[in-house]
Amino acid sequence: MTRLRRPFLALGLLVVLLVMTPGVASAHAQLESTDPSESAVLLVPPTQVVLHFGEPVEIDFGSLRVIGPGGARVDAGAAHHPGGDSHAVATSLPAHLADGTYVVAWRVISADSHPVHGAYVFSVGTARGAARANALAVSIANQGGDTVVGVTYWCVRAAAFAGLLLLVGLAVVVSFLWPEGGRSRRVGRVLWWSWGVLTVATLSGIAVQGVYASALPLTDAYRPSLVSAVLHTRFGQVELLRLLLLVAMVPVLLGLRGRLGRGDHRAGWARWAACVVGVGLLATPGLAGHAATGDDPLLGLGIDVAHLLAASAWIGGLSLLATFLVPRTPDEPTPSDPLALTLRVSSVAFAAVVVVVATGVVQSIRQVGSVYALFHTTYGRTLLVKIALVLLLIGLGAVSRRLVHRRSGTLSAPTVGPAGAMAARIPSGGSTAVLETVDAPAVPSPVPRRRLRRMVVAELAVAFAVLGVTAALVNDVPAKQAADLPFSYSFSTLGVQVNTIIDPARIGSANQVHIYVLSSLGTPRAIPELDITTSLPSQSIGPITVPLVISGPGHYYAGHVDFPVAGTWVLTYTVRTDAIDETVTRTVLAVH
Repeated sequence: MTRLRRPFLALGLLVVLLVMTPGVASAHAQLESTDPSESAVLLVPPTQVVLHFGEPVEIDFGSLRVIGPGGARVDAGAAHHPGGDSHAVATSLPAHLADGTYVVAWRVISADSHPVHGAYVFSVGTARGAARANALAVSIANQGGDTVVGVTYWCVRAAAFAGLLLLVGLAVVVSFLWPEGGRSRRVGRVLWWSWGVLTVATLSGIAVQGVYASALPLTDAYRPSLVSAVLHTRFGQVELLRLLLLVAMVPVLLGLRGRLGRGDHRAGWARWAACVVGVGLLATPGLAGHAATGDDPLLGLGIDVAHLLAASAWIGGLSLLATFLVPRTPDEPTPSDPLALTLRVSSVAFAAVVVVVATGVVQSIRQVGSVYALFHTTYGRTLLVKIALVLLLIGLGAVSRRLVHRRSGTLSAPTVGPAGAMAARIPSGGSTAVLETVDAPAVPSPVPRRRLRRMVVAELAVAFAVLGVTAALVNDVPAKQAADLPFSYSFSTLGVQVNTIIDPARIGSANQVHIYVLSSLGTPRAIPELDITTSLPSQSIGPITVPLVISGPGHYYAGHVDFPVAGTWVLTYTVRTDAIDETVTRTVLAVH
């Protein structure tokens, strides 16, 4: 039991390290500034609109539209990177703009291949029509993609992960641990099926990426212009690279199957070619995803490749056990020395588990960084599901190991029974089972083959469930980034709209509070009274008055607002629009 406790203790310590260590994350692009600024009322019409983002963005199938007071587009040119700055997107405007309120709608592709969109308003001369323009901006900003496209996108990503890890893992494990097994009919089927799944998923990914990034229906997936636009993005170029590597993988698979070369020469070149092409394939998800973003993309990509390489070896070892070491038909070839092969698979699987957990924790630290982000963001909660599945996978291995220990009486060495039956350990990913090779009349196995097959298949099923959760993670904004977004809250009362921004909404006195009061027409409006207090009922703190000052028409500001402790704070607004009408509104603010 001591051996079983150690992996759980190590995993627990790594999880603690994950949630307690700050890290660096960057993925979905965040809009940092705009010119003209949001809700600005300009006396001189601007000649262009410029948006600045926190990381490079692609505009091949993003767009920057400016919608005038009459509802028609008024931008005069295509979106472009001003001065070659990949962090900025701009579009030109006509020389003369009519007075009124304009809507700027944008949709760009962030460095991790995901679409980011939003909208805001500015006015020229007068804020007439601001109410309708604000409503349109909110509608555009809240516009989500097609659900069918989203589900299809996830399915394609999950299939690509499964095909990738199974193809590379099984090819490498078989070529190094059991070269003769490459000629097996079963290994051929699994390798070619995984190659086919990855190829189809890659081609489908190019088509689905277009409609996913452009918020179009799935029926437009194979529109030539859209596919062409995808191929001009980083994501499309990485997918083309993967297709080229898949073509290069064909002779490697033929070599493993014994169709190219002879004897040791065949085994040698196919073995190392499988490693080289396999590492190239494993680098493609990181090149088009979160791993290649951030302050140190080379480090992130290297860790990601190591993580996927270890995961592929783990899954390859499990597949080897499920497909070959548990024969289902008498004529299926088996290794000459099952015990030696099983021990080698066990050693590879153990090393793979250690690398998977270690690199996964390091990457998670880069993308999460705090306890708050782990439990209060979509990315963090999805990561918790993945951790739970990994624990389940280790638990299945522990149950299998205990079962074999109880039934066989020893795990230290093979034993030969009276009838010449050899029992061998078969651990993979923590699982242990017993294989029986019979060279005399059969005797009952300590662990029946059917039960062994069920345990290995169960581990594979959980492993592929982990891949499904991983496919969902690549769609989410990394937890650290999501947790760093400022707090915002809007409500309407007594004919006015009150919009609040608190940045960064964290412990300490560095918080800034901005409150904007707009009339029913969307124009800034000064009111007789606007008060706000903060309190933390769970610790009997407050109410504390926030010292607001008037910073402009309808703009109330307070700097250096202090939240001394973390928790769920209550914000209480008192709004009075005339001598009689007054209302009180409350909301909650999570401070971390």
